[in-house]
Amino acid sequence: MALTALFTGVSGLAANSTALDVVGHNLANMNTTGFKNQRVLFKDQVYQLIDFGSSGTGSGVGGTNASQIGYGVGIGQVDTQFIQGAITPTNRDLDAAIQGGGFFVLRTATGMSYTRAGSFGVDAAGYLVDPSTGARVQRTGSTGEPSATTIGFQAAGNNDIRVPIGAGAPGVPTANIIYQGNLNKNMPVGGTAVTGIQVFDSQSGPQNLNVTYTKTGVNTYTITAAIPGATVTAPPTTITFDSAGLLVSPASIPITVTGIPGAATQTINLQLGTPGTANGISQFGGENSIGAITQDGLGAGVLVNAVIDNSGFVQGKFSNGRTIPLASIALASFNNEGGLIHEGQNYFSTGPASGEPLIGASGTGGRGLVQGAKLEGSTVDIAIEFSRLIIAQRGFQVNTRTISAANETLQELANIIR
Repeated sequence: MALTALFTGVSGLAANSTALDVVGHNLANMNTTGFKNQRVLFKDQVYQLIDFGSSGTGSGVGGTNASQIGYGVGIGQVDTQFIQGAITPTNRDLDAAIQGGGFFVLRTATGMSYTRAGSFGVDAAGYLVDPSTGARVQRTGSTGEPSATTIGFQAAGNNDIRVPIGAGAPGVPTANIIYQGNLNKNMPVGGTAVTGIQVFDSQSGPQNLNVTYTKTGVNTYTITAAIPGATVTAPPTTITFDSAGLLVSPASIPITVTGIPGAATQTINLQLGTPGTANGISQFGGENSIGAITQDGLGAGVLVNAVIDNSGFVQGKFSNGRTIPLASIALASFNNEGGLIHEGQNYFSTGPASGEPLIGASGTGGRGLVQGAKLEGSTVDIAIEFSRLIIAQRGFQVNTRTISAANETLQELANIIR
C-alpha cells in the first residue's frame, strides 16, 4: 500500500504542477490584448475494486456497498474561458474590438487563423494586416459602394482588404445647388442679379456655372444659366414671391447641362428654399445678396487615411472630403469555441471539436459588434488567479506530504526486515 501511495502522491504533484503552470500563463498574459484565460479541471484516476457489493439476501439482511481504492488524480480538462474582456478606447484609427461573440479572420501563410486582438495596420503593399505577423485581415460581403471595386481597392480572387494610401478615387458630379439671399424688391423690370459657383461634371472636372435672375414683373422673375463651352437649358419657369417678400414657387428648378467634352449629360437642381419661409431666397427691400452657398459635387481625390467604424467597415478618407466604405471586416463564429486550438500570437485555429467557421459581417448571425478605435483587454482576473495559485500551491504541498509519509512507512518496513 505504501508503494501505491507514492504513485498517488506523484499524480497529485503532477496535476497541481500543471495547475500552477496554467495560472502562471494566465498571469503572464494579464496585459495581452484579447487574451482569454484558461482554467484546469481535475479528474480522479483509475480505481481498484475490492468488493463489488451486494443487493441483500432478501431475508431481512441488507445489501452492502462496493469498496474501491482510488489511485490518484489527473488533468480532466484545460479549457479556455471565452468571456468578454473590457473594451477601452485607443483613439487609433485601425484598432478594433469585438463586443460580443466572434473572431477576426486573418489569412496567414498556412491558412486561416482567428483572433480577438484587433490592433491592425497597413503594410507596404497597402494591405490591412496584423503588424506583428503580417497576416492579412479578411473581408466579407459587399460594401454597397461600387467605387470600392471599380476603382480597384478590393481585388477579385481573395478576401484581403486593400488600403492603398495615395490611390485616386473619382469625385461626385454636382446634383444640387442651394441658394440663399435677397433679390431687391425695388429692382426695375429687366434688372438682373448674377450668381456664380463652381460645379463638377461626370468626369470630376470643375465648371463655372453662372445663373442670372431677371425681374419680369411685380414679384416675378425668370432665370437663365450658362457654363463656358457647354449648353445649359433651364425650363421656362416663373419665380414668384408673395406680398411679404417670401417665396411662393418653385422650391427648385432643374437645369440640364450638355456639351462638356467627354462628360455625360447632367441635371442640376437649383434649390431655392421652402415656399412661405425665408430660409432660401427672398424679395425684400435692400441690396441684391442672392448667392449659391453650397453644392454637393466633389472633384477627384486621393486616399489619405482609413478608419474602422462601429459598423465593422473600413472607411477610406479622401483628400476631396469623400468617404468611401472600402470593406466590411469578416467575423467568424463557431458552434463550439472551446474546441479551438491555441496557436500563439493571439491566434486560434479550428480543431476537431470546434466545427467550421461561420463567416459573416459585424452584428449578423449572432456575431458581436465591431467597435472602432478600441481594443479588448485580457480576461485575466488577478484576484481569482491568486486564489487558484494558493490552492494549487497547497495541493502541491499536501501531496509532497503523502509521498513523505509513504517513504517513512517504507523505511520502517525496511528497518523491520533488517
